[in-house]
Amino acid sequence: MSEPWQPNFGFYMTTLDEHPASFVVDLNAEPNETHTLRLQLRVPLLKPRPDGLRDASEMDPMAALEDRVVETLREKTEAIYVGRLVTRGATEFFFYLPPSASAQLDDLEALLGNQAPYTVEYLAAEDPDWGMYTEFLYPDPYSYQSIMNRSLLEQIEQAGDAMTVGRTVDHLAYFESEGQAKEAKTRLDAAGFATDEITTTDGGEFSLQFHREDSLADGQADAFVAEVLDIVLPLEGTYDGWGCSIVKA
Repeated sequence: MSEPWQPNFGFYMTTLDEHPASFVVDLNAEPNETHTLRLQLRVPLLKPRPDGLRDASEMDPMAALEDRVVETLREKTEAIYVGRLVTRGATEFFFYLPPSASAQLDDLEALLGNQAPYTVEYLAAEDPDWGMYTEFLYPDPYSYQSIMNRSLLEQIEQAGDAMTVGRTVDHLAYFESEGQAKEAKTRLDAAGFATDEITTTDGGEFSLQFHREDSLADGQADAFVAEVLDIVLPLEGTYDGWGCSIVKA
């Protein structure tokens, strides 16, 4: 079975219980009422780095194992692959399956084949609301925006942009109430942004555009977006991203 959406996998880093954690997650996945059985496959790494993440020598072997397992589970159980996690010396893969596939998990080696030199452990549980995906795998607003930043910055760099040159960066956010939008405007002004007048959308939300000169180099995009989110999120606003003109050297 292929996913009933166009998969869009994004990568982000965070920490879990003070341990580095690397996530890859399908940002387009949606809970599916026919696939309520969550399957987690845990594969200990053979030579993890001291921080518990993958060593370069295991990148290709683990990628090959991932491809084999994902394809096999799709063909034999109609599994939907939603993401993976690398932390504490192991890789964990996450799937959602039809409940009827649970019997096939009793003999995992017969289902997946021998994956030597790696060993594969599994945990299966009912998860009809896809809570593991929505509440654990899916990135928080800061990590999500970092994924979006990375994609946009790649496009800008490919266009020949001089990333270190400051330029006006335009932002957009939406709020449920005019009071929230006005408070955001006040806080953004204080943070050095130039804010436009608040407008109302056709859907009844309050829209606020704002601008500031910033560089895009050396992680500055993540920094200025985090600054914006620190203002917008406590006011229950929705940040709609940023854009800018291409600046040639």
